[in-house]
Amino acid sequence: MINFGIDLGTTNSVIARYHEGNVEVFKNPIGHKETLPSVVAFRNERILIGDKAREYLEKDPGNVFGSFKRKMGTDASYWVESISQTRTPVDLSTMILKELRNFIYTGESPDAMVITIPASFDTIQSNATKQAGYNAGFREVLLLQEPIAASLAFVNKTSQQEDKKWIVYDLGGGTFDVALVETLMGEMKILDHEGDNYLGGLDFDNLIINRIIIPYLNTLATFDNLEKELYSSASKYNKLYYILQKKAEEVKVTLSSAQSAPIEFEIELPDGTWKDVYFEITRAQFEATIRDMVMKTIDIVRTVLERNTLQREDLDCILLVGGSTYIPCVREWISQHLNIPVSTSIDPTTAIAMGAAYFAGTKKKQTPAATTVNTSLSNLTVKTGYAKVSQDVEEYFVAEVAGDSKDLKYRITRADGGFDTGLRDLASRITEYLPLVPNTNNQFDLRLFDSQHQLVYHDTSINIVNGKYGILGQPLPYDICIEVDDEKNNATRLEVVFTRNAILPLKKTLTKSLSKTIRRGSDDSLIINVLEGSQSAMPSANLSIGIIEIKGRDLTMDLVKGSDVEIALEMSESRDLRITTYLMMSDQEFSNLFTPSARHVNIGKMLDEINGLRHTFLQEIRAADIREEYETSQQLSNLLSELDTVHSETKMLPDDDVTDRRYQLDDRKKFIAGQLDVFTKDKRKMVAKMDYFNTRNNAQSILDQYGTEDERTNFKNLLVNERQALAADSVPIVESLTAKIRAIVNPVYFRTPEYLISIYHYYADHEGYPDPHAAAALKERGERALANSNYDELKVVINRLYALLPREEQAKANIRGTGIS
Repeated sequence: MINFGIDLGTTNSVIARYHEGNVEVFKNPIGHKETLPSVVAFRNERILIGDKAREYLEKDPGNVFGSFKRKMGTDASYWVESISQTRTPVDLSTMILKELRNFIYTGESPDAMVITIPASFDTIQSNATKQAGYNAGFREVLLLQEPIAASLAFVNKTSQQEDKKWIVYDLGGGTFDVALVETLMGEMKILDHEGDNYLGGLDFDNLIINRIIIPYLNTLATFDNLEKELYSSASKYNKLYYILQKKAEEVKVTLSSAQSAPIEFEIELPDGTWKDVYFEITRAQFEATIRDMVMKTIDIVRTVLERNTLQREDLDCILLVGGSTYIPCVREWISQHLNIPVSTSIDPTTAIAMGAAYFAGTKKKQTPAATTVNTSLSNLTVKTGYAKVSQDVEEYFVAEVAGDSKDLKYRITRADGGFDTGLRDLASRITEYLPLVPNTNNQFDLRLFDSQHQLVYHDTSINIVNGKYGILGQPLPYDICIEVDDEKNNATRLEVVFTRNAILPLKKTLTKSLSKTIRRGSDDSLIINVLEGSQSAMPSANLSIGIIEIKGRDLTMDLVKGSDVEIALEMSESRDLRITTYLMMSDQEFSNLFTPSARHVNIGKMLDEINGLRHTFLQEIRAADIREEYETSQQLSNLLSELDTVHSETKMLPDDDVTDRRYQLDDRKKFIAGQLDVFTKDKRKMVAKMDYFNTRNNAQSILDQYGTEDERTNFKNLLVNERQALAADSVPIVESLTAKIRAIVNPVYFRTPEYLISIYHYYADHEGYPDPHAAAALKERGERALANSNYDELKVVINRLYALLPREEQAKANIRGTGIS
């Protein structure tokens, strides 16, 4: 089993181990603390990690780095002055993970590790965390969402949690997660979650700087935008920013137990003189400063409760996790505003690492523990099935045996000697009830023997934990969609593949048709773009996590518009994405495994996207006013005002900004774009349903006249789902049903004389063919086909006239987009 788990935190990190039903949190051999500050310092040839690195911050902040978890999965990097090199968040996280290995005093050197991540980490952030684990020397890295880890620590420490629901409120140093959790029949399940990857104790520290310290400094001298200068790596005040971060964190911690806290530092004034600064910050000031942000976390909890139609009496408690929940007003406001019992029964700082270790104790390493001893029986395979955690006194075990099993016997024993099946004849299927020792790990051995009682197979990996809880899979944090062409609107839209909260791992195969012709050897391309976010949002509001681009020069033959493409998507429990695309016409397959670990946010591009989004808002506000939907108009205006704030704050960012501000602003922009979809959903639903009914009625008419029996049957079968699709209150579902009807009826149009005649006249009236003589000959041929009502011949003429068009004219006939209909 993996057995080891790490909480790789923004502020502090922890490592723990599962052993025989219990979890131990390892302590730092230096200082004997259970937590390791997630801080790295470079001092000439030396690298300092943890407390020593934090102490070095005030002496040389340019060479000390913390809070890099907030930039995981981005293209950010840190310039290290002492070595004249850059280090990425992945590099720094790797150093923390390596240091945590030194905490293990048992002599073990684990090659597999469970590492926790915020539930709202996107795929790119998750893959960056996994890469840090590999770089730290772990051959196998399994990711676990932090609320799940906290809940495992909670249920495995407390008792009588059967058939209960609770909320995990995880407010850490850099991220915030809410999860709705349920225990049922010995399994724990995450029902829903929500979060913010840029909300945590670090933001409280920055609020102290921006709203208390900077205003105070502005009373001492006239600075030229001190806030911007603090954040700019080229400014002389940038080093002061890191010092103030540490000072603000110290103030925050002190105010958890005192009514006021002193802050003291030195600053160079604009006139070149230095001034010692000393003043007191009160708890009342601090609480007023962070109140809006804490209220935002409470609103996120309410969102989860409302989405699941839960009342306070439906919940057992709110479980507090994360170092920032030590702040007294956070606990007070949660209890006051949500009126749900608050639980502090587990240590907020170590709970996630403990839960990771519990999880690791139920996960086998990829390297199999089973071995076939007799090489003459190398074709023998045994597949076992059983629950890895159980609340029962015995657990059902099954094994399927394939291969050369004639005259073999099996024997199952428990490691403590308390159970032994004895030798039994082996069949193709083994079934046993295995008795369990309470509240511990039960290890069983499965052995197979030949007729001479020689051992031919041995499996030592059967472990069942009694009295502990496991997790019924990890939920997907966001919808996973592919981008497809919306030919009707000459745009693209999203089609959902895996829905939010689906349990990982996941697999699905789609069959789509091409929306354009792609010529062999051309620069045209087919794009398989997989995005993560909300299925109801615009593609630009979501995050691209995997793209396969198939260019014309990759093809062995032309791909004709309407031909089929098969797309298989797989996502592992740790959110590796594999895309396999099969082109049926050319019999070609393209495959790739995506583990993207860097998110690029360009300030200039973001400003362009905001301007485009602003234009859309203005259009929608005018349309709402015309419809006299004044409430919607006001809501859209409020969002536009928020977008303008994001715009102005983005413009304020220096190009060399050292904070994670650009990523926060990019997330806010995406959220606003998603809200635009929400507020215009009714209009889009109406348009989608009108389009559906028009398409359906036209299809019925065309199929009645020209459709085959199979086409009419397929159409009739589609309509079976009509009521369910229209009642789903989902624009993509209605649009998807419309697209499926079009896929049935489009080939029929090419059998209707009216349609073929209209298409022929479109090409016949076109001027500017590069080969006018060939075009003229085809037009004469087309006129004869018309006169003789020879529509098969007319199809040939249409296709050849299309082929004569210049490439740029052919492109106009094709939708600009992905190439997938």
